[in-house]
Amino acid sequence: MPSRPSLVQIAERVGVSPATVSRAFNRPELLNDATRERILATARQLGFRPSKVGSSLRSGSTRTLGLLLPTMSNPVFAACFEGAEERALKAGYSVMLATTGYDARREREAARSLLDHRVEGMILTVADPARSATLAELAASGVPFVLAYNESDRHPFVSVDNFAAAGDMVEQLVASGHRRLAMISGPLDASDRASKRLDGVLDRAARLDLPAPTHVSMPRHTAADRDRLRSLLSSPRPPSALFCSNDLLAASVIAELATLGLRVPDDLSVCGFDGMAFGALMVPSLASVHQPSSEIGSQACHELLKALAGGSSRSVRLPHRLSGGGTVARLAVD
Repeated sequence: MPSRPSLVQIAERVGVSPATVSRAFNRPELLNDATRERILATARQLGFRPSKVGSSLRSGSTRTLGLLLPTMSNPVFAACFEGAEERALKAGYSVMLATTGYDARREREAARSLLDHRVEGMILTVADPARSATLAELAASGVPFVLAYNESDRHPFVSVDNFAAAGDMVEQLVASGHRRLAMISGPLDASDRASKRLDGVLDRAARLDLPAPTHVSMPRHTAADRDRLRSLLSSPRPPSALFCSNDLLAASVIAELATLGLRVPDDLSVCGFDGMAFGALMVPSLASVHQPSSEIGSQACHELLKALAGGSSRSVRLPHRLSGGGTVARLAVD
């Protein structure tokens, strides 16, 4: 395997010192245009790429941001990553990614690992910012961070208003004639987003004088449990609509309902939360609350970069919108 070209080889070709070659990459403003261009052209010919590790050691700056998300199997978080990375690259930063699997211990270990890799700031989604040991450690470390999707009174965040957004979906279901509702979520202790959405559903239902919606917690965040659905639907007055705390869970619920012999929306209506692109490809298309996940990642990165530049990060609530779909039937109003 051929060895990588070095600064010394470039210096010999151009007829300058290795220190001058180094300045062409690290302090280009110190060189005249002609010398700098001859060095860069020779480097390209030799296939030379400057070492970011070496540069980081000399400058004390890694130009790397950490991104800590629950999973990449959910398109929501993949879109967030893309939005954050695009903004970071434009500012000359790279992004190091880690996932937590919705596990508090893994969340803490992953954050520590990112810190060990000398990230200069972090964007992250935690289980619950109000009682997060991870955020306490980050605050103590002095490394700036911005939350994505979480909402917090103490830390900067970028999110939609989960409480209000869920309430708005309840309004839309009621406008379609539904009064008996159920909220389907994963474990609430691992997702403050699902918890806020449930609170929004219960609050809006009470304001609209609806029967209190039933809450069913699934063992996993994005997969429905058939037995729990069967139990819910065998009650004396089963719901006419199921509001799922995320789109992947809604898709799984619809699949499990089919195994129970139920058709959506003919027998039961289903809606989700996220507004992911795959929902529009489902047949029928998935009704959902849309949140701008790519923009959440981009805005969170923007707020973090402000802090790294000596400013302060602010909390930002981005707008949500309701996405109509064919999975919600219009019922006759009594």
